[in-house]
Amino acid sequence: MANPKIPQEFWASYIVEKLRRENPHLALCFDESKYVKGGAVVYIPQAGAKPNVVKNRGFGAAAAVQRGDTAIMYALDVYTTDPTAITYAEQAELSYEKTDSVLGDHTNTLAEVIGDEMIYNWARGVKPANGGSTTVEFIPNARRIPTTGAAVAVNPIDGQTGQRKAFTYRELDVAMAQFNKDGVPKNNRYAMLESYALKEFIDSLTDNQMAAFQQTADLANGIVGKWSTFTILDRSTVLAIAANGTIRVPGEALAATDNLASIVWHKDSVAKALGETKIFQDMDNPLYYGDIHSGLVKMGGRCRREDWKGLALIVQAATA
Repeated sequence: MANPKIPQEFWASYIVEKLRRENPHLALCFDESKYVKGGAVVYIPQAGAKPNVVKNRGFGAAAAVQRGDTAIMYALDVYTTDPTAITYAEQAELSYEKTDSVLGDHTNTLAEVIGDEMIYNWARGVKPANGGSTTVEFIPNARRIPTTGAAVAVNPIDGQTGQRKAFTYRELDVAMAQFNKDGVPKNNRYAMLESYALKEFIDSLTDNQMAAFQQTADLANGIVGKWSTFTILDRSTVLAIAANGTIRVPGEALAATDNLASIVWHKDSVAKALGETKIFQDMDNPLYYGDIHSGLVKMGGRCRREDWKGLALIVQAATA
């Protein structure tokens, strides 16, 4: 007998909880889900130039000018899993509940892919252009901080070769100074370090620095410590940048000369928007002699500021 169909309300809450637990950065950004237009697009207004100030203005009317506001935008991507069939024979013979296992596979895969894609979306931007088209740009070089440590061998698993300068605590010091200069609030600043970058960062600390760093850890919430106003998170992969400066799409194979990058941000400088979540179920399918399941999540995000303030990358630098 086929398993009962799972209510959509259960699926929606299940996938949202999975996204939250597997990707803490999705909770550490501005949530624009309620601003989605037509279920597909979010527009973020950008204020134009500030008014001019004149000291001891002379007699007469000042000229009125209109503020030239603009907008940036992003579309919600549609993430779908390939359907999985559970045959009647499997349902009758297996000692464990395979339906739960299959749905877990779908939600885990969606969570991993969406978590990677959100970081990528924060480091690129889409702007409306003339004629209804759009232009895509990546975070500028001025907001890419190079690593400065000693030469270390890259992890060959990533596809790179050779050596790069190691990630040190000084890079986060530079990021703090840049955020301070930008006028970014000192609370709610975060840094997500690629796992080997985190190891290099820890290796750069003195014993006293390490002791202080460990005291700020909150491992139950995924926080490995705090440094230079940033709450630090760890992720197996963050971003990779090609030799020409473009950011690799998540899952894309890395070239030997690519450089890995970590990301730092302020909570209000980046955004996410969650749209529809849905599970598709075809019970008692006569072609597959069982039930078929697949999932869909609509989600998008980007940097909320056209000037990229409150966001920066820390990028592996080539050795001399």
